[in-house]
Amino acid sequence: MHLFFKKQMNGTLGQIIVENNKSTVQVGEAKGSSGKLPFFTSGDAILEWNEPMIDGRNCYLNTGGNAGVKFYIGAAAYSTDTWCITANRNLEDYLYLLLLSIKPELNQKFFQGTGLKHLQKPLLKDRRIYIPSDEEIREFNSKIQPLMDMISANTRENKRLIGLRDWLLPMLMNGQATVND
Repeated sequence: MHLFFKKQMNGTLGQIIVENNKSTVQVGEAKGSSGKLPFFTSGDAILEWNEPMIDGRNCYLNTGGNAGVKFYIGAAAYSTDTWCITANRNLEDYLYLLLLSIKPELNQKFFQGTGLKHLQKPLLKDRRIYIPSDEEIREFNSKIQPLMDMISANTRENKRLIGLRDWLLPMLMNGQATVND
C-alpha cells in the first residue's frame, strides 16, 4: 500500500465500493449454530453458518461499536450488524488493505453516536482516496492476491483444525481415545 500513499487523491471510496445485500440473520441466531461457512459479525468472533450469503473477495466491516475490518475469499455469511462490501475494477484486495490502513481514522471520524457508535456509511463513501490505474492494480494484484488467497486458505484450515481439536480433546480427556508413543 505504501506505493499509493503519496499519490494525489483522485476519487472517493464510494466510487469503488459495491455493497452486498443486507443480511437478515441476527448474531443470536448464529450463536450455537454449526456449519461449514464462516459467519462474520461486528466483533472479533467468527461464528459458523450453513447457508452461503455471498461468495468471492469481500470485506466485512463492523457497523456498531468500534471499527473492525475483515477480509475473506470464498462463500460466507454475515450478520445484520455487518456491512459486507466488495469493490469494482478488481480493487477488492486494495479496498481491504486501504480500509485496514485507515482503521484508526474509521474509529475517530466515521463512527458516531451518543451511546453506541455506528458506522456512518455516507461519510465513509465520501472519503477521498487514490484510485489506482488499471495497470497499477494489475501489478498490485499480481503480488497481493496470492498472499490474500493463502491467508483465506489458512483461515479455512484453522477452522477445520479447531473443529478436529474440539471433537478429539473431550475423547482424550475421558479416556475414549488414547495416544500411543
